[in-house]
Amino acid sequence: MCLGSAFFAQQPAAAQYETVPGVIYMDQPTGIELATYLEVWPALEPYIKRLRASQAAAVEADLHLRAQSPEVSDGELNLLAQLEWQHGELDAADGDAARAVARQPNQSLNAFQHAMANFAHLRRAKGVLEQWKWQQKTRDAYQRTFALDPRNVSARYYLAYSYMNTPWIGGGDTKKALTLCDEGIALDYVGFYALRADAHRLRGEMDQADADYDAAIHLRVVKLSAFLDAAQEELKRKHWDRAKRYLDWALHCRPDSSKAQEGMGDYLVTIHETDKAKAFYQAAVQRDSSDDSARAKLAELSGVR
Repeated sequence: MCLGSAFFAQQPAAAQYETVPGVIYMDQPTGIELATYLEVWPALEPYIKRLRASQAAAVEADLHLRAQSPEVSDGELNLLAQLEWQHGELDAADGDAARAVARQPNQSLNAFQHAMANFAHLRRAKGVLEQWKWQQKTRDAYQRTFALDPRNVSARYYLAYSYMNTPWIGGGDTKKALTLCDEGIALDYVGFYALRADAHRLRGEMDQADADYDAAIHLRVVKLSAFLDAAQEELKRKHWDRAKRYLDWALHCRPDSSKAQEGMGDYLVTIHETDKAKAFYQAAVQRDSSDDSARAKLAELSGVR
């Protein structure tokens, strides 16, 4: 099943943040769509109907019973794994996703589900070694997904960023990341303009990066961290107008984001608009009371020690 531009267009409805209609949000997937389950595993229809009727707990309980049967299908295990990791049962999710892969190793969505379960572990991991372990497991699962289905956007997305953010000695390669992004754009997955911009920025190719960030804005694509990082880079280069352009777009797409509010505060400080900056830092703290960085900047501007 191809998870292309439409997949990312559907993501905001499931994501836990404020979104803007018509914007394509490039984010880590929140799960396989129910419609996709029906298309790939039609026998799951009774479960899907009940999930759409908000009976997730009952469905999960029934799937746990089915999982004990030697006749359980890979689709049932896949769906069970998704419900488990979404509810924080990560070890169970990892095990059931692995069983789904074992039953149908050539079904790309089984590898994809395993990747999402592993990524849930990665987000919870503490310490460098544990994080590295789960990052490797997640990357391996996404690599299997990509090998089975090169049109899987989420796998291409994750692998591109893995190449960007992994040190060279650990297999990082921004050139490979660029290739993955180029191929994604050739497949008409416009979200990859934002990813390719990040790859160019990390390579120090700022003219190409700026052209791709502009293209992403024109195409109504956002990846929040990409635009916030790009804005900080432009502030360092004293390109005030371009930094503001990226921050305006980030705030338009994610008005709920404390980091977008904080980023605009940083911009206003650099152009000596301190009163306006205070308002944005205050907004950042209001949106996320744990944003210690914004709180410290607000205190400094307010003369509080």
